[in-house]
Amino acid sequence: MRLTFPRVLRAEWTKLLSLRSTWLTLGGLAVVTAGLAGAVGYGVHRSVVGGDAPPSVARAVGAGFLPVDFVVLVVGVFGVLQMTGEYGTGSIRSTLTAVPRRWPVVAAKALAQVAVTVPLMGAVCLGSFLVCQAFLGDDGASLADPHVPRAIAGAAAGLVLTGLLGLGVGTLLRHSAVAITTLVATMFVGPALLSAALPAERADDIMRFVPTVAAQAMYSVDGTGTPFRTFSPAGSAAVLTGWVVLLLLAGTLVLRRRDA
Repeated sequence: MRLTFPRVLRAEWTKLLSLRSTWLTLGGLAVVTAGLAGAVGYGVHRSVVGGDAPPSVARAVGAGFLPVDFVVLVVGVFGVLQMTGEYGTGSIRSTLTAVPRRWPVVAAKALAQVAVTVPLMGAVCLGSFLVCQAFLGDDGASLADPHVPRAIAGAAAGLVLTGLLGLGVGTLLRHSAVAITTLVATMFVGPALLSAALPAERADDIMRFVPTVAAQAMYSVDGTGTPFRTFSPAGSAAVLTGWVVLLLLAGTLVLRRRDA
């Protein structure tokens, strides 16, 4: 049987869907996100009842996506494990023996992951927004408000791209612990240290290129939700996509040069 990319993609799709961890991780992520969205919405509502001013549309939208800032790490780790999990079990040897050119493996894993995460992240982000606004009641935002549909799409796209970022890191480093530690440092620890170390006049120019900041800007309304001046949502999406492409290409090149 001749090896073709559709067959490689079908194999990766089957592997991804057949893993129990895929459904446990993504199902748990959906439940946790909805729960956090409800808690955030309830907290904001209680503050308004206590005398605080009602939130603007931008801040109400930001509250709905606050859980995304926490669950984004889960999506990134999920992406890491798509590659490092095979190294951990040793099944990567069979995969690379069957697909000696290797780049189709990375491309197929990326496409299979996108096919799974796009609809799920869209539903998660829409649900997070709706649950939070339900607790906010009349003080919340609605789907008819300007920029809200775009913000929901941006939040979902940011999660999907972060998952691919994790896949790139996992392909590049191939060890789960090392790759996850690197991902955490890149997404959380590094940006915090960098923003503290940069001169105030340079922070906006540099931090807008940080993957985490770019992902947050993708679902920001009127710049609310990030302490830095960022690119537009479309520009921030381009920045994050650039990081994904860079890491996937680097991972593919390294994969071609080393043994399984």
